[in-house]
Parts: sequence; C-alpha cells; structure tokens
Amino acid sequence: MTPLFQLHNLSKCFGATTAIGNVNLNIARGEIIALIGSSGSGKTTLLKLINGQHIADEGDVTLAGKKITEQSNKELRRARSEIAYIPQDLGLVKSLKVFQNIFLGKVGRISTLKMLKHFIFPPKNELLTVHKILQRVGIDDKLYHYTANLSGGQQQRVALARSIYQGAQTILADEPISAVDPARARSLIKLLIEISQEHKLTLIMSIHNIELAQEFFPRLVGLKEGEILFDKTTVSQTELDELYQLSNKQLTQ
Repeated sequence: MTPLFQLHNLSKCFGATTAIGNVNLNIARGEIIALIGSSGSGKTTLLKLINGQHIADEGDVTLAGKKITEQSNKELRRARSEIAYIPQDLGLVKSLKVFQNIFLGKVGRISTLKMLKHFIFPPKNELLTVHKILQRVGIDDKLYHYTANLSGGQQQRVALARSIYQGAQTILADEPISAVDPARARSLIKLLIEISQEHKLTLIMSIHNIELAQEFFPRLVGLKEGEILFDKTTVSQTELDELYQLSNKQLTQ
C-alpha cells in the first residue's frame, strides 16, 4: 500500500541555517506519531513541509502518491483541506466566538461571503454539528462564548474541534500542550488519540514531554539538528540522552 506521506531526501534551509537535512520518512494512513527533539531540532519545519506551507529546497514530499510540487493549485488546495494544522499558538481568532472559530475550519471550502453569512446568521444544522463536536471534546457549554475568555486547555479543545469540523484526514499538531499543566496535557493527548482512532485519522504531533510521548505514541521519531536520529516504537535512555545532548555547534551559538 502506498504511504499517505513520503518524504524523500528532504532538505530545507533558512539563510545559512539548515532546518531539515536529508530526511527520509514514510507515514501510513492512520498512523499516530510523535516528533520529539529539543527546540530548534526541526520539528515545526518538518510539519510545515508535510502540509505544503514550506517548499523543500531539495527532495520531495509525496502526498497520496503524488509529489506536492507536481500538484496543481486546485489539487493542492484539496489536499491541504484534508490536513488540519494546529500551530503552537493554536491559530484561533480570540475575538471570535467559539462556533465562529470552528466554522473557520472550512474556510478553504466555502466562499468568503458565505463564511461571513454563517458568522452573522449561523445555520441551525451547522450549529448542531458544531455542538455535537464540542460535546465530544468536552466543552459544549462554550458554543457561544468568546474564545478569548476560555482557558488555555479549553482553547486547545476548540482547535481540535475545528479540525474535526474541517473533515480533515490528517492532524498535524505542533506542541499543542506546551501551555497547559501536566494533567491537562495528558487529558488532551488522550483525547487527540481517541478521536484519531475513532475517525481513522493520521496524527503527527511534535511534543517536548518525553514521558507522555512514550506512554501514548506507538511511533517515535527523534529529530536532532534537522536530521532523524531514530524512528522506532521504543527508545532507550541512551538514545534520549544522545537526542538532547547539545552538539559543539549548539554550545558555541
């Protein structure tokens, strides 16, 4: 079976800095993967290469058997509409109400005029759909609340609800638990994985918390200075020590 994502000899530089160097990675549909590594190891860049936000300087990203660079704008828009990207800041518009932020999950599929109409006169059937999703993520009472008034953990659940509403087949989550306490972090990861399994989604998440990564994720990809140090199901303490050990280059920066 053709992998959902194929990354072949992938490299990406920003000026003189190599963010990703010669990365090869195959990701099957429905896999649940944790990207681990220190800050600046290339995790965010790799996620953005996977969904086409960044274009590689060298190598290829293949999505469902076709290189991203060979896809038409229409094909790329359709492909990206099936990929939900949750950035570190969650990408929410804090001045909007919760249901409005979730409606934005389909911003690439409906016209701007129709989206504005939904904001002002939300269709009952769409509100019912959103309410059902919010029930699943545990914040259905926040439907009409302004997003700015929610806690960090609640905002994370809004971002997850938006991904479900979007109809995404893949969720790319970039450190979504960095701003919450360990108990809420554990709860969110558990929810993310449960929903991914329920909907047969592919989940790729960058995460700093090694304990949670080892507990919940069946596949661990370790990045160091833009290169894959390991890609396996279980990782030894020696490998983790090597992953987080600063190089001479990092020490002199």
